[in-house]
Amino acid sequence: MMIKIRDAKYAGTVYNTLPSLPQIAFAGRSNVGKSSLINALLGRKALVKTSKQPGKTKNINFFQVDIVEHPSLYMVDLPGYGYAKVHRDMKSAWDELASRYFQGNKDLKILMVLIDIRRELEQEELLVLDLARKASIKPMLIATKADKLTYSGRIKRIGEITRASGIEPIPASAQTKLGMNEIWERIFQEITA
Repeated sequence: MMIKIRDAKYAGTVYNTLPSLPQIAFAGRSNVGKSSLINALLGRKALVKTSKQPGKTKNINFFQVDIVEHPSLYMVDLPGYGYAKVHRDMKSAWDELASRYFQGNKDLKILMVLIDIRRELEQEELLVLDLARKASIKPMLIATKADKLTYSGRIKRIGEITRASGIEPIPASAQTKLGMNEIWERIFQEITA
């Protein structure tokens, strides 16, 4: 699938002040590559700020994407979970995020939960998938940094992640653009359904 982006720009952090458009939200640990993946999907290098210091995203950031021959949408960069040591506080933070952003948000079409393909699916990811299901939001798993494994290593990890989550992840790489077409296809399936 060939996607042509007419324009992509930062739109703001406050959901209720923005025009109503379908929303695709990205969630994951602080070091999983959310910003890099969004930039790769948009064919941009630095629209979404990346940082060597994990956890820089503190707000819910909206990026308006105008696509040739397709409806416009928002890609939404959610704050990262941080590292495993924040697990105790993570549930309350994500419960607050869910009540503020997930609940009743009819524009939110997909929650993309990103996991580093080399890491085990942990309780935080399962919690976020559960929050999405409870809010009647379609969850998708994206296994980032897939270029770090061989093809057979990717297949093995995809099977393990699928068994642990009940969802088959899309292997993706912001570096090699692996998975970008499949992610776009899934996005358009959901927003045009």
